[in-house]
Amino acid sequence: MKRRGVQRAVKVQRFDRAAGDLPSLGHLERMPGTGLPPEKRRKKRRRDSRRGSRRRDRKLRRNVIVVWSVVFAVVSLVALGVAVVYRLRPAKDRAAETVAVNATAGGGSRVAERFQSPTQEAALELVKKALMVRDAAMVGGYFRLESASPEAVAAFLRDMERVDGPVTDCVWKSSMDANGLLLEGVSVITQQGDKRRNRLALLTPDENGKWKIDFAAFARSVKPAWSEIMSMATGEGLVRVVVAKDNYYNGPFKDEARWSCYGMASPDEPVVMLGYCRRDCPQDIAMARLLGGANPLASDRGLRRATLEIRRVDGAESRQFEITRVLAEDWVVSATPFDETNP
Repeated sequence: MKRRGVQRAVKVQRFDRAAGDLPSLGHLERMPGTGLPPEKRRKKRRRDSRRGSRRRDRKLRRNVIVVWSVVFAVVSLVALGVAVVYRLRPAKDRAAETVAVNATAGGGSRVAERFQSPTQEAALELVKKALMVRDAAMVGGYFRLESASPEAVAAFLRDMERVDGPVTDCVWKSSMDANGLLLEGVSVITQQGDKRRNRLALLTPDENGKWKIDFAAFARSVKPAWSEIMSMATGEGLVRVVVAKDNYYNGPFKDEARWSCYGMASPDEPVVMLGYCRRDCPQDIAMARLLGGANPLASDRGLRRATLEIRRVDGAESRQFEITRVLAEDWVVSATPFDETNP
């Protein structure tokens, strides 16, 4: 008979579960890279490292931009402050400094000043008083005469209203230096019927520093008169004209390889004339300088005032002349002709 071993009684406790959902541990985030192959995990780490480096670079660039913006703002404020202080200084102190900008064509330095320039108000007042002069004894106080007599100037002023019409306005034109001379310009506006006209009063200081109007420039003086110049078969003349480059070659000036052509016009002569210089002669070089882009007095349209000596050439048309001298790059003539000055 088989013996049984000792048996111990174990009480088993049972738990009954009710039907329902499975137990939940909530939302668990998966650890980055979990489940990826090793090579892909390495690529991901390198990509994340580069992304972080780019974020740091962007932040650094933003910081640099902010710093430079602050620097530029400070510099601008300092420059503005200096400009305001300079503008508030007395005009006399500013004029005593070295140079002033030539305002005729927006550039160029002014010739060295020996005398203080008049203010805008003073220049306009001088011109208005000069236009009222009728007594020859008072002419010298307002006009630079050169070869003109006081009586001739007074007669011109008395006759000016009949020729040009009454003066309606005077407009300051600022500095218009030329030929080594200090010049201040005032435009004198007149009205003759329905035509608006103007003359240019160019002020320049005498040897004592007194500013006066150059009468020859104001009157646009020519020698001889335009009627004689246009009708003469031979001879020479001195003219104050506006010049520009032209290209009409005919008659004795038909060889374009030998001649340079320039248009010449005057408010006192209805015909547009033609002037010719032999290529590369001193006058041709002077005209090129006068009309060149480097000249601060040249207008946007290539027009310039000039004082010239011209002569009639055999076989030329009535409006064709040879330019024999370039006396001035404006209508005020200095002691040294323009075609004898160095560039």
